[in-house]
Formats: sequence, structure tokens, C-alpha cells
Amino acid sequence: MDGEPTPPLKRHAALVPLSREHMNGLIQARNLQRAAGQDGAARAVAAFVDAWNAEIREHFDDEERLLLPLTGSPALRRRLLGEHDVLRGLAARCEADPAAIAGDPATMRRLGTLLNDHIRWEEREFFEVVQREHPGALDAMEHEAAIIERRRPGARARQVSGGKPATKETGT
Repeated sequence: MDGEPTPPLKRHAALVPLSREHMNGLIQARNLQRAAGQDGAARAVAAFVDAWNAEIREHFDDEERLLLPLTGSPALRRRLLGEHDVLRGLAARCEADPAAIAGDPATMRRLGTLLNDHIRWEEREFFEVVQREHPGALDAMEHEAAIIERRRPGARARQVSGGKPATKETGT
């Protein structure tokens, strides 16, 4: 039924830190889209550049290093790499001339939409295929996942009411 929330997706433990990081990416995407052509455009671009440098760039690198070798589908490989390349190019433009991007509502909306759609695709399709087809390989990657979780705050479990960590499900 339309308008009902998407049920949480179960994630293999090795994918959980990457999945958690998607939340910040979705926040950045939404903020870029909302701020396009508004007074807060420069702040939104600056926040995206900060998130890019603190987390998103390395997140892309980790997905390619850890998950791409598990991807047998040429179509999935092409899409992941192609979208990462486009987003890297837009991020480079944001870094090089944030004022120009902030003054270009169409580019801000495009970046926000591409980032949102990419994350949603990864969660709903790419991660699903990887965990269905390669659970053993993911088991072997849990050490890498722990390193990611320690290095990047967005990969860590968030606390929910009652002081309990969030579960290994995502709603993205």
C-alpha cells in the first residue's frame, strides 16, 4: 500500500557499519535538495564537503574494496562504479568551488537526488544481493567491519531510548 513505511532490512553484521553510514548520506542528500536556491545553500554545500571528507569518500572506497570483488553481476558492478564516479566528480566540484555550487540550485538538487537514489539502491538491491550470494565471504569480513566502525563515527551503533544500541536493521 502506498505511503506505508518500508520495513527494516536485515543486514549481515559485516554490512551494518556501511549501512549505518548511509543515514548521514541521506541527511546530506535531503539537506542539499532542500537548500538549493535558498539562503542556507552555502551551509548545505559546506556540510556536504565536511561529510564527504569525514566519511562518504572513504565509505565509497571501502564498498569498492570489500564488496565489489563479491559482485558477480556486470550490471551491478557498472552501476556501483558509475554512480560512485559521478558522485565523486560532483563532490570534487563542491570542494573546488563551493560558492559556485551553492549558487547553482540545479546542481545541488542533482547531487542530492543522485546521492539519495544511490544509497536507496545500495540498501534495497546491492547489499541484498551481496549478503544473499556471499554470506561466507561477509563472515570473513567482520573484522574489517569492526575497523570501519571504530574509525568512522557514522558507522557506530546509535543509542536509542533506554540506552540500548540500535539493532542490525536499517530502514533505508
